[in-house]
Amino acid sequence: MRPTVPRPQADQTIDAVIVGGGPGGLAVAQQLGARGFSSIILEKGTFPGWMWAQTYDSLCLHTGKHLSALPGMPFAKGTNLFPSRAEFLSYLESYTERFSLPLTTGVEARALKRRDGVWQVETNEGTYAARAVVAASGIMSSPVLPNLPGMETFKGELIHSSLYRRPEGYARKRVLVVGIGNSGAEIAVEFACAGARVAVSVRSGANVVPRSVAGLPTQYLGWGISWLPRGAQLRLTRLFGLFGAIVRGGNPIPRKRGQSNCPDVPLIGLKLTNAIQSGSIALLPGIVGLTADGANFADGSKHGFASIVFATGYRAAVEWMGSYAERDECGFAKRRDRVRSMTYPDLYFIGHNYDGRGGLYNIAVDAKRIARHIVGG
Repeated sequence: MRPTVPRPQADQTIDAVIVGGGPGGLAVAQQLGARGFSSIILEKGTFPGWMWAQTYDSLCLHTGKHLSALPGMPFAKGTNLFPSRAEFLSYLESYTERFSLPLTTGVEARALKRRDGVWQVETNEGTYAARAVVAASGIMSSPVLPNLPGMETFKGELIHSSLYRRPEGYARKRVLVVGIGNSGAEIAVEFACAGARVAVSVRSGANVVPRSVAGLPTQYLGWGISWLPRGAQLRLTRLFGLFGAIVRGGNPIPRKRGQSNCPDVPLIGLKLTNAIQSGSIALLPGIVGLTADGANFADGSKHGFASIVFATGYRAAVEWMGSYAERDECGFAKRRDRVRSMTYPDLYFIGHNYDGRGGLYNIAVDAKRIARHIVGG
């Protein structure tokens, strides 16, 4: 049984308030506890990893279990190599119980202030005072929807992929998925398997890599090359990216690259490309606007749809922090040393670093870094 967490007294200042009870928040609390520091995790849901439970039913991690575990505890024996959503949620619950983590549920952070060198986290259940604050609020509660002409006129179903759960009810319907990130690709394939007539709108191409090579998750190869010099990393990344590409009219759609330093996450797995090649999913260019019964596309074509799902990504959920969270060009917090606020002392961010090693691997690394800063700071 998970222990009941005592609420701090009104005049009590604790070492750290951690906002978010997902993997990032749990990992930081575990690392602080191992160093003898007090903290409290504020989770707006009713259990650890609550936002993960709001994702689509068939979700599995895109990263292997060996490089997706949090500090101090591997996945249980028998867990799938790519853990399912249910397995991951069970793992987070067990992690919370094993380390008696100070998780308090039903508490939503609403504002952040700093007074006399102490942070004040204002919530629906009062204010928490702490010497340090860790933003572990993730990205899942901050979906990004484009602002396209005609969106208000569309008479069908229009949702962000964060609201999609399962394909029942979509059979024989004409469905458009906008975007080809990993979630968009998986949702499109799931629609097609359920008998929907599916099209995917692709503005820019994507590098496609297999989920595993010779039985090893591609992520493990990414971890291996991360130790090489930068030039060698880029050459090998391009090589893996040539394994597959999104193709229209027999030609690969180029991956647009500007001056952005944002992470270029590959499309993991070949199910979407196979479905496009077999004709079970149609490939359309970028969407430029909506009509009452469909959408207009960059090549001048028009197509009708009953449902449109925008798999257009997320940005860091730091709105509650106000001006204390300055965003970079990628929508994450501006930070130094991976985890520290560029401007404010004792303010930290976790879950803002992505590369070929996987988001959960980086969370495990950054949790240790944050704990060292707080304890030594």
